[in-house]
Amino acid sequence: MKRLDAYMTVEAALVFPIVMGSILFVIYMMVFQYDRCLLEQDTGAIALWGSLAEAADTAELESKIQERMSELYRDKYVMWRFQTLEASLEKNRFFVNGEGKLSFPFAGLNYWGAGNTWSVQAEYGYNRLEPVTFIRICRKARKAVEK
Repeated sequence: MKRLDAYMTVEAALVFPIVMGSILFVIYMMVFQYDRCLLEQDTGAIALWGSLAEAADTAELESKIQERMSELYRDKYVMWRFQTLEASLEKNRFFVNGEGKLSFPFAGLNYWGAGNTWSVQAEYGYNRLEPVTFIRICRKARKAVEK
């Protein structure tokens, strides 16, 4: 009978779970970053839209903003729950705050967050541009170009 060395099997049994776990962790982190970028893109787009939206009064502006935020397509987020999306207008400055949470799959290995979730917040703010201010800026730019 021929004798076979089994050291390759033992090494593969030790190395394979480590390699596979590392690959899965990297994929999980990439999906988390993808969802974080989507959240920042959505909050930034709504903040920019809200700063440029025209309305007769504050109540009309708030209703337009709420309608726009309700139309936001939230199924594009891959792995996390979209928690909040809030908009506010304070002293002619428009703010949008969004938050999302991701459940970590291995409860004992979550060293980076509280509990079993990772959360991300994104906040954007833009000054609302009044028509008179816009006309003045355009005239200053035209004078600067003419010089």
